Amino acid sequence: MILAIFHAEYGEVPPRLAMLFADVADLYAGRWSSHEACAVTYHNFSHALDVCLAAARMLVGWNKVEPPTQALDGQCFHLAMAASLFHDAGYIKNKGDHAGLGGKFTLIHVGRGMEIAREYLTRKQWSENEIEAVVRMISLTDYAKMPDIDLLFKNPQLKAMAQMVATADLVAQMADTDYIQRIDDLFAEFQEVYEFENREALAKKGTKVYKTVQEIKDGTIAFYEKFVVPTLGKLGRMDRYLTNFFGDGRNPYQENITANLSGHLIDVHSQWQRLGDILTELGLASSEQITNALARQQILTGQKSEILESSNLLWREHLLPWFTTSAQEGRCLGDILMKMQVVEPKSLAKGLLAQMLPDSLHESLPPRKLHFLLQTAILLQNICKGPWILEVVLEMANEVLECEASSILIADLEKKEMLVALATGPPKSMTVGKGITMDKGLSGWVYHNGQPARVSNVSADTRFNNSTDRQTGFATRSILAVPLHVNGECIGTLEALNKNDDNFSNQDMNVLTILANMLANVMVGILCLQSNHAS
Repeated sequence: MILAIFHAEYGEVPPRLAMLFADVADLYAGRWSSHEACAVTYHNFSHALDVCLAAARMLVGWNKVEPPTQALDGQCFHLAMAASLFHDAGYIKNKGDHAGLGGKFTLIHVGRGMEIAREYLTRKQWSENEIEAVVRMISLTDYAKMPDIDLLFKNPQLKAMAQMVATADLVAQMADTDYIQRIDDLFAEFQEVYEFENREALAKKGTKVYKTVQEIKDGTIAFYEKFVVPTLGKLGRMDRYLTNFFGDGRNPYQENITANLSGHLIDVHSQWQRLGDILTELGLASSEQITNALARQQILTGQKSEILESSNLLWREHLLPWFTTSAQEGRCLGDILMKMQVVEPKSLAKGLLAQMLPDSLHESLPPRKLHFLLQTAILLQNICKGPWILEVVLEMANEVLECEASSILIADLEKKEMLVALATGPPKSMTVGKGITMDKGLSGWVYHNGQPARVSNVSADTRFNNSTDRQTGFATRSILAVPLHVNGECIGTLEALNKNDDNFSNQDMNVLTILANMLANVMVGILCLQSNHAS
C-alpha cells in the first residue's frame, strides 16, 4: 500500500525504495548478520509500517493543499520512509545478545536506531546529506528530549517531513484498533528496562515507573491530553493533512483515537466539550470557532464562577424529584455552532455519532445486544411518560447483561453523596433515595475519576463499600459501573450488579457505556422539562 501511494503520487517506484523496505523487513526478521530478530511485541515491524503509511498519507495530503512551490518530492518520501522504518530499530538486539527481549533499550532506543540507520544507509551509498536528514528525522521521535526543529532543519520541506514522521509515530499507535489491549505489550517492555536499569535509580532520575499495566491504561486519557495533544501541537499538527488525504472531511486516524478513548476509558471532559474536540479533529470546525461557541454557551446559560454550584442545584432540585413523579429547546453548543454557521446539521450529526457511538463500541456486539440498544432507543423516545420508562430499560439491561440488579446514581455535591435515583432488582425498594458518601464506595470512585470500573470480586476491592448491603441485606458480589456525562460535568453513575458468573466482560462494558451515553442525553431533556415546569 505504501509503495502504491508513491506510485500514484510520483510514478514508477525506484528500486532503492523497494529495496529499503525489503532490507528492513530482513532486519526485523533476524536475517541481518549483525542483529537478532526483533523480539519486542509493541515496537515491532508492524508498528514501523504503520508509521510509514501514516507519514506517506500526510505527505500526499500536504501536496494536495499546499502551494506547488512547497510540494514534497520523491526524495522527501524516500527520506521519510527510511526514518519511519528505522525509528524504533533500536529495540533490536545485537547478534549474540540473549539477555531480555529488547525492552531494556527503551531509554536509548532512539540513539541506537539512528546508528543502525546510519550504518545501513552508508553501506547502501546514500549521500551524506540524505543520511544526515534521516538521522535527524529519527531524533525527533525522542519526545522526552525533543531537539529544536528549526535548528535541525533549515530546509522547510525537510522540516515538514520530519514533523510528519514524528507525528505519524504518535498517531499510528494511538489509532491502532487494538491500542488499549496492546498496552500489555508496552508494559512488558517497561518491565524489562526496570529490571535492567533498577526501578529506584530510574525513579530518582525522574523516569516514570509504572507498577501495573492497569496504571498505564488508567492514565491513557491524561497521556493523550497532557502529552500527545501538546506534542502534536509542537510538531505543527501535521495530522491535519490526513483529512486532506482521505477527503470528505474525514480523518479515520482521529476517529479511531476517539473511539479508543471513548470506548475503553470514558473521557472526563463534558459531552459537548468532547464533541467540540471531535468536530475540530474531523476538520469540521476550527478550535477558535469552538472556543467562541463555548464562550457564547456560557453567556447564554449564565454559567460563570459558580457553574458547578448552580448546575448541582438544577440536578438536585429538578432532576432528582423527577425520578419520583408519575407522570425545548436547550442552548447547547451544537445549536450555537449551527447558528454561527460553523457546522451543518449533517456534520454535527457525524460528530455526535463519533462521540456517542464509536465503531469500537458496537462492531463486536452480537445481534441480541444490538437489538436491546435499538429497543432502548425507541423506548427512550417516550421518556415524557415518566421514569418508569428508565426502569423498564434497566430491567432489560439486567437481562441482556445477565445480572441481578442495576441502578442510576446522581451526585449531590451539597450533601457530598451519590443518591440512588432509580434501582432494579432485589434491593430496589430499600435503596431508592438512599445516599452513599462520595468519598467511599465504587460509585464515588467512578464519579470522581470519570472512568468505568469492573470488579468481579468486591470483597477483594478496597474501593467497595458494603454499607448499603448491610442496610438492605443484599449481597453484592460483582459490579460494572460507568460514569454519566452531561453538559460539562459527570453527574453520576450507571451500575450493573452481580453478573451470573461475576465476570463482566469488555463487551458488557461497551453495552453499558452506550446505554449511559443514551441516558445522559435523555437526562438533558428531562432537565429542560423540569426547569420549564418549575418556571
